[in-house]
Amino acid sequence: MKNAKLFFAAFILSFSFFFSRCTPDTTGLVSSTEEVLVKNVWSIDYYFNNQDMTNNFGSSRLLFSSTGSVGYQKNGETVSGTWSKTSDASNNEFITLHFNTKDADIIRLNESWMLTSRSTSSIQFVETGGTGILFRIKVQ
Repeated sequence: MKNAKLFFAAFILSFSFFFSRCTPDTTGLVSSTEEVLVKNVWSIDYYFNNQDMTNNFGSSRLLFSSTGSVGYQKNGETVSGTWSKTSDASNNEFITLHFNTKDADIIRLNESWMLTSRSTSSIQFVETGGTGILFRIKVQ
C-alpha cells in the first residue's frame, strides 16, 4: 500500500509537470526602443532650446520605419529623413535623426539624441554634448 501511494504521488507530480506551462512568461518584458518607435505615430510633446519651442512643432507627426527612414509630417507635407539607434559602453541609447530640408525647425531635430526616459507612450531625449536641449515625443 505504501508503494502504491508513493507511485500515485510520483504520477501526479509528473502529470502536473507535463501539463504545466512550457512557454516563457513574457508579460514583464518591455519592448525595445526600436519596437516602440516604429509601432506608433509620434507628436513632439516638448522641445526646449534655451526656451520652450514646442509651439514650433505644433500639429507635426513623426513616423519611424524599421528600415531606418523617418517622416516628419506637418500641414499635409512630409519631409523624409533617416534615423538610427546606437548604444555606448554604458548602455546609453542614442537616436540620430537626419532630415533633408532647409526648414529651420526640422533642422533642429538633426542631432544625435541620448534617450533619458522611455515608456510605451512617451520618449524623452537630450542632445548629446551637454547643450541642455531637451526633446520629448509622445504617442499621438
